Amino acid sequence: MKLIFGNPGSGKTKALLELSAKNNIPVLCESQARVERLLVKAKGYGYDIPLPITMNSLSEDVKEVYIDDIKRVLDAVLHTSLAGITVNSDEDLEIVDLDKR
Repeated sequence: MKLIFGNPGSGKTKALLELSAKNNIPVLCESQARVERLLVKAKGYGYDIPLPITMNSLSEDVKEVYIDDIKRVLDAVLHTSLAGITVNSDEDLEIVDLDKR
């Protein structure tokens, strides 16, 4: 799993869209409006991404996803505000800090 973080405007979404295009893995979004926004962003960056999906269109056929803004997605799924999360740090975790490049 890749964990990309940085300040607003640091390029997190652009990096994720680049990965989505490169690896043909869709982005999971909290709403159809966000799907449309990501499609516009990807087109602007020149990336040909698979169609982003929402929780409503997630199926067994989808084996992997990227998530742009985990808090936004979990807030929508949980119908509450996410106060914190944990992430296991193991050999499969790659951390990309866009503020330190």
